[in-house]
Amino acid sequence: MSTDTPDTSQPSDSPARRLGQFVYPHRWGAVLTVLAYIGLAATEPAIPKLIKYAFGEGFANNAFELWMVPVVLIGLYFIRGLFGFAGQYLFNWTVTRCVMDFRAALVNALLRLDAQVYTRMQPGTAVSKVVNDPQQILELTGGVGINLLRDGLPAIAMLIYLFYVNWQLTLLSLVVTPVMALVMKKVNQRVRQMASRSYDTQLALVNRVDDITRAWRVVRQFGAVPHELARFTAVSQEVRRANLKTVTAGALGQPMSQLVASVGLSAIICIALWQARHAGTGVGDFAEFVAALLLLTSRLRHLSDLAAPFTRAMVIARGCFALMDAPKEVDSGRQELTAPARGEIALEDVRLTYPGASTPALDGLSLRFPAGKTSALVGASGAGKSSIVHLLLGFDQPEAGRITLDGDDIEALTRASLRRQFAVVSQDIVLFDDTIAANIAYAQPRDEAKLEAALRAAHLWDFVQTLPEGLNTVVGANGSKLSGGQRQRLAIARALYKDAPIWIFDEATSALDTESERAVQQALDAWSGRKTLIVIAHRLSTIRSADAIHVLGAGKLVETGTHAELLARDGAYAAMVRAQAGEP
Repeated sequence: MSTDTPDTSQPSDSPARRLGQFVYPHRWGAVLTVLAYIGLAATEPAIPKLIKYAFGEGFANNAFELWMVPVVLIGLYFIRGLFGFAGQYLFNWTVTRCVMDFRAALVNALLRLDAQVYTRMQPGTAVSKVVNDPQQILELTGGVGINLLRDGLPAIAMLIYLFYVNWQLTLLSLVVTPVMALVMKKVNQRVRQMASRSYDTQLALVNRVDDITRAWRVVRQFGAVPHELARFTAVSQEVRRANLKTVTAGALGQPMSQLVASVGLSAIICIALWQARHAGTGVGDFAEFVAALLLLTSRLRHLSDLAAPFTRAMVIARGCFALMDAPKEVDSGRQELTAPARGEIALEDVRLTYPGASTPALDGLSLRFPAGKTSALVGASGAGKSSIVHLLLGFDQPEAGRITLDGDDIEALTRASLRRQFAVVSQDIVLFDDTIAANIAYAQPRDEAKLEAALRAAHLWDFVQTLPEGLNTVVGANGSKLSGGQRQRLAIARALYKDAPIWIFDEATSALDTESERAVQQALDAWSGRKTLIVIAHRLSTIRSADAIHVLGAGKLVETGTHAELLARDGAYAAMVRAQAGEP
């Protein structure tokens, strides 16, 4: 990838201008491409000139030897082929590098998006915009560019040559140009409208396939294969209609431009014949002009097909740049934590309301997590437990109140240094399509001893030893080659490997069997007093030994205490314990 980083931060720029910023770092490839096609275009007038010479002097007398015909023609087309190959190669050399830079810019934007954007965006849409769209955009614009060079430059060369041969007839041929421009403008407007609809339906189809691949177990469990097939067919039908309308709109351009051009061409040929009969011009002169004019018309016909693909490319590019322009995560912190934190966390009158929600997720919550202690968060779904985690990690910002880490407001800390203090294991397990070792030592140096210790603590070491490739076994997309419990233990091993001062376990043992849960609990107990542990659990038996249990309800703190204290208080926590034990 180029070391020059294109500046694509101007949403007001046109898509074509912003695409040009990815070409600029590879401008020399583009310049050499143009030079190669200029060389090709320069040979274009030689064709009608040779026709004139052959039909004029060649038929009139023995002006040249016959063996010269193949030598000159083959030599001419060899030179043209050389220029054409060089232009094609250099052009694709430039385009492939532009695609690589474009994809990198999109991934860079994707990695920095605000958390709220991820909640609204389908994964399939992101995949399409990063993987498929840059290639499609550059292929479409590349095809337009290559045809502009391959046909546009020779057309210019031929037009200049026509002025040299017969400037009066050439001027007459330009009369039809404004009419053709008007026709193409109307066609292009229709193509743009249809291409936008086609792009939207294409993304809907991608999202439908993404849903099917992610939810295939649910689909089969409900016997919903016919239902999903019908939904896919309906969206696919919309894509087909939209694509057909786009192609139909684009296909109108060529016959309409050819019709306009044929009117002008017929008038020009008639006048040329009149000149030949009355001005005494020879057959060679007439053949030269008509051959050059036909070559020019052929080039212009190809150029008339370029509006539709260029319009489609700009429509797709707008979608990609919309991703680049989406809100980025705000990181206003300037303070960098260079050493591990002690782990003292305090929430002071914190209020948080999600966009579109009618009630706050956290309503004036004040809470303290002492350093080196184990604190548990319990409560019904929607009580605010996960919202606390999101705030601690900086994925959301409180609308009121503040959160401190070791006395420092976390809003003053850089996001990177804040998140280095946390190791999180969530109930929504995320694994990468990589080896076991790479998943555990994610974004960190690999240490064999630490890997073994983390796997043993997560009760996964014996299983890894049975695998033929051991730590180098690839786990598949999101750990698809592992069982649910193995996936969760692997996520726990990753948190243990990070060895951060604050650990958050959000239902981290929910998929484990009793023996594995006990082993993980023992590992956590071993770190008690040295790490700040925040445990979110619905299974209350896992938090009996916590130093403090905080019961939440409707975004507020209901009660706090140890397991014994809360049972003695006979409040909300005691009711939850009785409900899980099956007691009335």
